[in-house]
Amino acid sequence: MTKLVFACEIADPDAKQRIQKLGDLTEAPDAKTPETLIEAARDADILVTPFTKDPLVTREVIDALPNLKLIGSTFGGVRQNIDDQYALEQGKTLIHTGPTRIRPMAEYTLTLALASLTQLANYHHYMRNGEEWPRQKFGRTRILHNRKVGVIGFGLIGQGIADLFRQFTDDVMIHSNHSSEADLKAQGFQKADDLDHVFRDCEIIVLAGGYNPKTHHMIRGEHFEQMADEALFINIARGKMVKQAEMIEVAQRKNILLALDVFEEEPLPADSPLRENDRFLIAPHRANAPREFELRWQYLADELERYAKGEQPETALTPERAQAMSES
Repeated sequence: MTKLVFACEIADPDAKQRIQKLGDLTEAPDAKTPETLIEAARDADILVTPFTKDPLVTREVIDALPNLKLIGSTFGGVRQNIDDQYALEQGKTLIHTGPTRIRPMAEYTLTLALASLTQLANYHHYMRNGEEWPRQKFGRTRILHNRKVGVIGFGLIGQGIADLFRQFTDDVMIHSNHSSEADLKAQGFQKADDLDHVFRDCEIIVLAGGYNPKTHHMIRGEHFEQMADEALFINIARGKMVKQAEMIEVAQRKNILLALDVFEEEPLPADSPLRENDRFLIAPHRANAPREFELRWQYLADELERYAKGEQPETALTPERAQAMSES
């Protein structure tokens, strides 16, 4: 019988029931270190881990579990606590629940865009803090319709954002190292020549790519210098993809807007200049807050059922795809 070990409790009773039908299920929420995980997962064929801050499924764990065939993550990626490249080299199947994040992340990004363009968050702030009727405080605002949008990164989240924004504008440009001009054109998108092209030409720029050594500080002051007056930069990816000090320096003296859910240092320091400017909309890394993220348990059951039938799971990673994903 297939042995499945979850290094957590399965929060969805219906999903748990479906998974129990696939074999002998063990929940081991106390397996929080590589050593305790090895002990809990002996003879496991399938191992699923929650998000953990530190590495959990290390190469030592993989080597110590010879029966292991599939490793899964209850979150949207695997790199944060699984030695994904080594696992793939050893012939393991790696899966995750990224598809359940697409629509929530896309709608959250849309919310940041609309709140910034309409100044809605600022109106709310001033009315809550004593201004009786700040109706003319920001003058004429803008809507999203027919604005030129640039999306940086075209993985699952980037594609979801681009598809949703296309309901408002036909002018969507994609910066991607993994998608060809022909493929993007077939989907109704333009391909950006480079990052300069996006920052120079787009009114709304969304950073949605994965964080890894290659994308560390990929966006710098020189890019923000190219933004047009009143252009908006949104980051729902990772703060360390942006050289934050340079971004702040440019944004303080140029009339550009920022909508940031992530920061280079989290929590955001209390004295950060990002807290002091009406052109900067900030949120405490909550793009993952929508309750629809919890559909991940049902999706994980779907993926494990596919695997049990001998089918390829939808999220099964290749080495190339794994390298492009975020580390955290």
